[in-house]
Amino acid sequence: MTSATTLNDEAAAPIRPPRLLGLYLFLIIIAAIEAFEGLSHLPMLFGDMSEIPGPGVGGAIIKAYVFSHPVLALAALGFATVGRLHYAVIALGALVLMNWLNYMPSVVRHGFDFSGISAFQTPVQIVAFPLMAACAIALATRKERLGLATLLVSIPTLIDVLTVIVNMLGVIVFAIGIMIYGF
Repeated sequence: MTSATTLNDEAAAPIRPPRLLGLYLFLIIIAAIEAFEGLSHLPMLFGDMSEIPGPGVGGAIIKAYVFSHPVLALAALGFATVGRLHYAVIALGALVLMNWLNYMPSVVRHGFDFSGISAFQTPVQIVAFPLMAACAIALATRKERLGLATLLVSIPTLIDVLTVIVNMLGVIVFAIGIMIYGF
């Protein structure tokens, strides 16, 4: 073997370790889902401002969330695409914290709702998700356990996607029942 062959073999080596490639792809998918959701809500800021509920500080928090959602999601998508895993996790963690902050005006105004499905959903969204995001941000800042940090910031998005799928299945089952038995 010549030294030129050895140099070509070293140049062809992957930049990212293979074990992290799955995390990059997973974060790209999660960030893309969040970016789509954030961009779909962004026109609300350019339309009639009366659509955004709440006067004063509560309304300002909601507007800040609507504006920051696509910005943070696109930042996470960009960081994950260029290989900055810890920055992508930090951006998604900030997005989860902004989502938590978005719920606070409603919690302050109406209190906690523990009836029906909210008995499970409220503690998770108000307590568990922000704690998971804070832990993920701390891990990503220290560049430790990036797999765990990725999982922690991805769980809220995965639960939202699962909720949408379950709701769509319910509508499909209802439509099939109507088609079979009539109304």
